[in-house]
Amino acid sequence: SELAWVAMMFSTKKRPRKEAWKTLQSELDEREKLEEENAVKHKKLDKLKARVCIDEEPSPEARHAYLDFEIGRRMGRDPLLTRGRLIVELFDDIMPRTVETFVDLLNSDNEPTYRGSQVSKIYPGFHLVAGDRDLRMEGVSSHTRENVYSRVEQEANWSLPHLNPGVLSLRDLRSSRFQITFRKAEELDGWHAVFGKVVYGFDLLKVLSEQGNTNGELKQPVAITTGGAIPAGTHPRDYLKKLEQPEDPEAHGYNKKVMRYSSTYRHTGLIGH
Repeated sequence: SELAWVAMMFSTKKRPRKEAWKTLQSELDEREKLEEENAVKHKKLDKLKARVCIDEEPSPEARHAYLDFEIGRRMGRDPLLTRGRLIVELFDDIMPRTVETFVDLLNSDNEPTYRGSQVSKIYPGFHLVAGDRDLRMEGVSSHTRENVYSRVEQEANWSLPHLNPGVLSLRDLRSSRFQITFRKAEELDGWHAVFGKVVYGFDLLKVLSEQGNTNGELKQPVAITTGGAIPAGTHPRDYLKKLEQPEDPEAHGYNKKVMRYSSTYRHTGLIGH
């Protein structure tokens, strides 16, 4: 009857405590494990973000390389050419095979090589696309292009963000093209594997950003003329002294002073605006 049903609902009969405690303990352990995993994940993400930040002082122990760019057409007796150098830190502990191949392409005089390759796209205030070995600067012959990067997907860390100006990442997994950002570019995160960052030459990066139209087409040719690895243990700033400048830098619109970044770039995080 109804009275019996009420009595059953409020019965003082004890449920098995042992099973209840086991279930509760299991749930608590699972929650604690999840919190620990999240803490580790956030810690790793913070470390990755720190890798792509602009350092106050680059470490000589890190892997570095340089890229020399030439802006302008080689026309006439005295062509107005701007030449500059980027010094980059490469994340060989994250993408060792990619970094090794990238350095080999900078070092090599023969195909496959980045020397003489054109910058194919420049989006002002966003990023440039370089390393297009199908496009060559004047006086450099073109040969068969093969995919030089292999097994990128296996070693890429897709959590590395495009957090600042000067971040290097692969354009795709089927060519030798790479890109360099002019600003924080979250829209590239997770799509392009980050393998390095610019540590010196932000003045050149600003000049490069100004060479493009909004559709990415270049105003004038831009090419990588040469490049190479910086010996281990050598401070990258030492290679800035080796920068070759035009005879009359001011006449060519080139600032004689080599700088890493100005306060404007550093505080706004924007280049080319």
